[in-house]
Amino acid sequence: MTVTDMEILEALRRTLAAVHGLRLARVVRQGESVEIPLSRLPAAVVEPAGTESLTWPEVPVGRYSLLGWRAAVMDRAVPGTRAFESLVSLAETCRDAIAAVPTLGGKAADGPPSVRDAALAPGVGATRMAPTRLAETLPGRPTSLVLAGASGYWALSMTGAATLDGESLFSSGPHVVTVGSPVRRIKDQAFNGLGGGLALDLGDGPREIRQAGVLSAASAPALALLEAAIESFIDGRPYTLGTPTGTDYPLARVERFERLGPPQAGAAWHQPYRITYRQMAR
Repeated sequence: MTVTDMEILEALRRTLAAVHGLRLARVVRQGESVEIPLSRLPAAVVEPAGTESLTWPEVPVGRYSLLGWRAAVMDRAVPGTRAFESLVSLAETCRDAIAAVPTLGGKAADGPPSVRDAALAPGVGATRMAPTRLAETLPGRPTSLVLAGASGYWALSMTGAATLDGESLFSSGPHVVTVGSPVRRIKDQAFNGLGGGLALDLGDGPREIRQAGVLSAASAPALALLEAAIESFIDGRPYTLGTPTGTDYPLARVERFERLGPPQAGAAWHQPYRITYRQMAR
């Protein structure tokens, strides 16, 4: 449990404490048995539920930590009664309150989709939630409705960003640039009746460079404008590609810009992509 994990849990507690109708909101340790006085019901209890370390597919830079959590909204209620209907309404109000502040005051940020739990929605949001469920009811204990979710943050961010013709088009998200091997063009000529052959050196050939990453923008139109700005470089002309490590590759022609699946929306809009360059000469 990191300091940021504890800050996220506390931000969740404050969000729930502000919900009208709740008398108590607490953070407890994972698996801790909780006794809530009847006078403090209805109440909400938030507990951690493990962490998951993630990176974007094809982009092994940066490290995103996704903290799972459970919020149990409890009261004295029996399913099928008006009291239970009131508890369901209160739980939905709590759910809406959490959804209304997805970044939890800046403690959480969008990141890659979860590998462990595909039921969380939105898939790449700063705060994601699964469907509300009824917890097992024990004799003599309050009835609980569980809001399961996860909130994440970048524990380790990439340093540096690629540039194209001096423009910072890719700094909105993590990305990697993979530089292929130089190519030397050789023409082998064989002669009838002679052993061996003649190798003709034709000079340097083009080198392939690939870039994979994620573009992010505050809205769908802003993301579309960013994509259009990148596509404008697919004009057959060579440009200088600057890599995140600071190495420049001149005479690089943009050959292809590929969207890897549909855009994904969380607190912002995100588009995984791949770009293929061809460096015409070293």
